[in-house]
Amino acid sequence: MVAPRLSAVSCLLASLFTSASNAAAAEPLTLHLADPAQKYAIDVVYPQAPTQTFDDAPATITLRDKASGAVLQRIESAEAFALFKPGSNDLAADQNLLLFGDFNFDGKQDLAVRNGNYGGYAEPSYDIYLSDPESPTLVLNKAFSALTREPNLGLFGVDAASKRLITQSKSGCCWRQTGTWQIQDNQPLMIAETIKVAQRPLEATPLMPLGYTDITQRDMVNGQWTERNHLEGPEATAPVMVRGTLSGKIAFELWWQVQGAAYVGEVRYPKSGSGQPIRLIGGPYEDGAVLLHELNEAGETTGDWYVQGEPNLHGVQDVSWHGPAEKILSGTGRPTVFKVAATALLPVVASQREGRYLVNNSEEPRTGELILKILPSTDASGVELADIHMSIRISKDRVWELNKKLPLQAGNLVIGMDDKNDFSYRLQLLNGAIQFQAYGDIYEFSSVFVKQNP
Repeated sequence: MVAPRLSAVSCLLASLFTSASNAAAAEPLTLHLADPAQKYAIDVVYPQAPTQTFDDAPATITLRDKASGAVLQRIESAEAFALFKPGSNDLAADQNLLLFGDFNFDGKQDLAVRNGNYGGYAEPSYDIYLSDPESPTLVLNKAFSALTREPNLGLFGVDAASKRLITQSKSGCCWRQTGTWQIQDNQPLMIAETIKVAQRPLEATPLMPLGYTDITQRDMVNGQWTERNHLEGPEATAPVMVRGTLSGKIAFELWWQVQGAAYVGEVRYPKSGSGQPIRLIGGPYEDGAVLLHELNEAGETTGDWYVQGEPNLHGVQDVSWHGPAEKILSGTGRPTVFKVAATALLPVVASQREGRYLVNNSEEPRTGELILKILPSTDASGVELADIHMSIRISKDRVWELNKKLPLQAGNLVIGMDDKNDFSYRLQLLNGAIQFQAYGDIYEFSSVFVKQNP
């Protein structure tokens, strides 16, 4: 934590740099600071101060005894920075020149001195000085200092309760790592590592949808690393809400959110019908539009919604509803905010996954039944098995069946491949439904099944 007095001086420092930014030549700058424990009187001297708050410059930090004024130690920083964020409690959230804390959990005050941007992605790096009972001065510790440099993202976090240091690193959009370190013989030792990789369709995993995260957990147990891996997700997006009318008179409220490969939502007609929400499940359509199938509890498709992807310059989105017998109702809607039941936004509950699911679409046409049973893992991976018995009929002569036990990733995702017969498929378990997406020779059997009450 940054002491209030230090923060106050930091404000002055930032303003001094701002006012000096237009100077032709920077003048020497001396700052007088204090540490949280009130042990030191601190002088920071920039022989030639930087002209911008984000610029670095060499500085000398002098620690004096608070009572006597005697010089205890001088520390050099070749690339000192002076941009502060007063009031922040997050050590890693700002770019303070000096940060005090108990980094090795010995009950004594240590010091982190900003020195360059050598953390991953040019994050701030620090030289870490530890209190040493056998030394009259703070002692530079290279191992602690290395934790603030690439690949780690700047200063480590300090968990005083568990006496652990926490480092963070990343690579690109999709890879994140968290390291947990304990202090052993006054040196940091990694005892746990969590690696999270955001999933997306790739050449090796073309059916893996967005929104899932592959998590590897490594722990040091009795001097040996143990490793566990699992998939989590999907992480749902914020709901998109549209309110409008069809044919200028039928009011509707419609929302959807992305859950993995599926677009899940509801539509309600507040001034007609029962006023109760109707299930919507679909996905992306052409030119950024969205296609949502309107489904009743019997698994019947009662209509299809097409929603323009983005509002036009007037804030209006074109919508249309396509029903039985080629009935089409056109309309418009506007992005808005209305109340959505919290339960509607939840993923499938583990205890509600098993059962009988139906699909019945007279327009395409197609009928089908899916019986799902969840089996416990049979190996050390801990991944459940989905026992699937599915049959889909789209004509008298076109019937496809699946009777298999397949890994159930993340508790809601099944991906199947049949290289011999050149087809693949994906089942995603949703709240009260299953989206079956087929590819290759069986693509036309893609369907949405609705769970039936016992």
